Amino acid sequence: MGRAFGMGLSWLKLGRGSASVCCVGAIAGVTAYFLISDRWISSRRELAIAERQDKANPHRSLLIGGRYVNPFDSWRDKTLWDFVRWLLTRTAGNGLPADRSQLERDLPLATPHYPLLQHLAGQLRKDGMDGSNGLEDYLDYPAMADIDREAAVTATWIGQSTCFVQMEGLNVLTDPIFKRRTVFSWLGPERLRPAPCHLSDLPHPDIVLVSHNHFDHLDVDVVKALGNSVTWYVPLGLRQWFARQGIYRVKEMDWWQEVEHTTADGRKFQIVSTPTQHWSGRTGLDSNASLWSSFLVRGSHASVFHCGDTGYCPAFKRIGQLYGPVSLAILPIGSYEPRWYMCHQHINPDDAVRIHRDLGARKSIGVHWGTFMMSDEHYLAPPRELAAAAAKHGLKEDEFVAPQIGRTNLYTF
Repeated sequence: MGRAFGMGLSWLKLGRGSASVCCVGAIAGVTAYFLISDRWISSRRELAIAERQDKANPHRSLLIGGRYVNPFDSWRDKTLWDFVRWLLTRTAGNGLPADRSQLERDLPLATPHYPLLQHLAGQLRKDGMDGSNGLEDYLDYPAMADIDREAAVTATWIGQSTCFVQMEGLNVLTDPIFKRRTVFSWLGPERLRPAPCHLSDLPHPDIVLVSHNHFDHLDVDVVKALGNSVTWYVPLGLRQWFARQGIYRVKEMDWWQEVEHTTADGRKFQIVSTPTQHWSGRTGLDSNASLWSSFLVRGSHASVFHCGDTGYCPAFKRIGQLYGPVSLAILPIGSYEPRWYMCHQHINPDDAVRIHRDLGARKSIGVHWGTFMMSDEHYLAPPRELAAAAAKHGLKEDEFVAPQIGRTNLYTF
């Protein structure tokens, strides 16, 4: 790619062509480079998968020609023409109402249970407020004095794949994004509903899990706000991006790598990076330059699985065999239509239930819906289809649910 631009510039300097001709030549060179490179990488990927079939663990990360690839037979690369076809055949609107008040009724925001979050974190709000507004949503919860900090697990869904999780005194933030649009304040899909709280409203995270670097999973504003005050657990290839933001408290992890995290008060947790079937990139020129991962956080009494984005693949059964049963799984249930285009990179609710069962999860919550519309399903379809899939597979009523945005869900394992 660099050679293509270089040749164009050299041609211009030598006076052998106009600027427009050189630009066209450079673009043609870049296009040819990517087409040839993609085909070469795809053929190498197929050979690598075939060679791994008899290995003890074929689901290891795979780097070919400086780009990570999915080592699963279930993956299919999409072409430029697939993307164009999708754009030309997209359904309009996702059923979104013109009346904003209807959207507010369909996707009501809950207030996080701030007193409970403070209690489990051992913190007080910086503004001195007790956060009692909105507690009418939690009348069925036990009294604060009766909640055991060691046994309780909370998960507060902020939107998309952003959750604030607490377990055994550890505060965990996943795939953070709080902004109104995915890229800039003026660019990218807009939230259907605003974030239910600000980052500063929550207890300070101890760790942040980043599944991959897509804009709707990694908000640079949050990265700069938290900086080096937290430990960032990220897939291979992302450390350099964080370093450019001035962030160095970063642990880059390969699939199946296990790291021990010790908190300031001496509590020990195991962080495990596990496979998913997806892709990465933020600029169009860094496609798959970094890996994509799910993460498992294991404490003394409970474990929490953060999936990020994925298509269904055989790795989840392997994760369940090695680390299951999982106490709580945070699984995506949105951005799945049309299936011919999305199925390899985004699971649908039925796939999510299959992963729930592969992991042996005791409880699961469905996220990555009702926030940014970047696919074709109706904006309320994910929770409806999740309920149908859960019933079809014989799950208990509250075993796998689509939570309300902002609500703090309390579990005891």
